[in-house]
Amino acid sequence: MLPQPKHLMAACAVIAMFSLSACQSTPTAPVMQRADRTFETTGLGKTKVQAQQNALDSAKKQCGMRQPIILTNDVKYNGVLDERTGRMVDQVGAVVGAVLGTSSPNLSRDDDFEYNITFRCQ
Repeated sequence: MLPQPKHLMAACAVIAMFSLSACQSTPTAPVMQRADRTFETTGLGKTKVQAQQNALDSAKKQCGMRQPIILTNDVKYNGVLDERTGRMVDQVGAVVGAVLGTSSPNLSRDDDFEYNITFRCQ
């Protein structure tokens, strides 16, 4: 039995939606090459780990089959509040939201953390 055209169109729409959302969830930053065969890139994220992962993903993409070797790294926090206060506000908001049944305000942004790396491909 062949699928009906409306079911086939719905399936194609769902596949396209997931494909596009997958592309958007893994942003890669530009990679700059230096004269001494090293590269620089910056990863951004809501968390330190996410920023690190985004920078490493860009480095791996640049190196292809070779392995990126990190030479220097630096993490910078760019949030609205300082890092500790922002975490406390998010936690209190989550607790209050759970008790009252409302959504908590989200103060974090996609660029709260900035992870800069210099690397070489080996």
